[in-house]
Amino acid sequence: MKKVLQCISLFLILLLLLGGAAFLYSRPWQNALFVRPLHTIPGDERVVALTFDDGPGKERTPGLLGLLNHHGIQATFFMLGKNIEQHPEIARAVYEEGHLIGNHSYDHPRLMFRSPSFVRDQIVKTDGLIKSLGQREVRFFRPPYTSKFVVLPWVLRSMDKVLVTGSYDPPSEYHSPYDAQNVAREVIENTRPGSIIYLHDGKDSDAQEFVESVELIILGLRERGFRFVRLDYRE
Repeated sequence: MKKVLQCISLFLILLLLLGGAAFLYSRPWQNALFVRPLHTIPGDERVVALTFDDGPGKERTPGLLGLLNHHGIQATFFMLGKNIEQHPEIARAVYEEGHLIGNHSYDHPRLMFRSPSFVRDQIVKTDGLIKSLGQREVRFFRPPYTSKFVVLPWVLRSMDKVLVTGSYDPPSEYHSPYDAQNVAREVIENTRPGSIIYLHDGKDSDAQEFVESVELIILGLRERGFRFVRLDYRE
C-alpha cells in the first residue's frame, strides 16, 4: 500500500510539473501548445497592423472609422458577439468600410480551464454573428485577456483557425485619465516591422482622446516609413 501511495504521489508531482512547464511555455505571446500564434507579420517589410478589441463600441468605434477612412487605412477589428448584437449597424459599417473582422469570443470570458464545448460555443456563436454582417470567413481569433492555455489552442487547431496575439499593448491605454500623447508615444517607440498593435475600441470612455491617440500613431508611424495592413493582406 505504501508503494502505491508513493507512486501516486510521484505521478501527481510529475503531472503538476508538466502542467506548470506547459503554462510557463504558453505565457509569452509568441508561444502556445498545439498551434503557433500570429504575434507579428512575417517578413521584413515595414508594415504594421492596427488591431482593435472588444468592440464595436457606440462611443469609440464610429469616430475611429471616420479617422481610418480619412487616412485610407484598413485595420482588423476583434469583435465580441454580444456587442455585435447590441450595435449591429456599427459592426456592419466596420465590414462595409473594408476592415477585417476577427473573433474575440461572445462575452469575453476567461477561457483557461474551460471545457472544449464551452470554448467552441463562444467561437461558433460569434462566427455566425460576424458572417451575418457579410464577411464570408472568420479565420482569426484573439483570446480574451490573451489567455491561451491548453484547451483553446487545441480547439482552434481543430477548427482551422489562426490564434492571434500581438506585438505591443500600450500600458498607458489602461490609465485614467486617458493620455493620447503617452499612448501614441509608447506605440511609436515600440513598433517594429511586422508589429501587430493592440488597441481597444469597445470602451465607452475617452472616445475623443482615443481617436486622437490613433491619429498620432498613424502620423508618427507614417513618418517612419510604415504602411498599415489588415492581418490577411498576404492571403
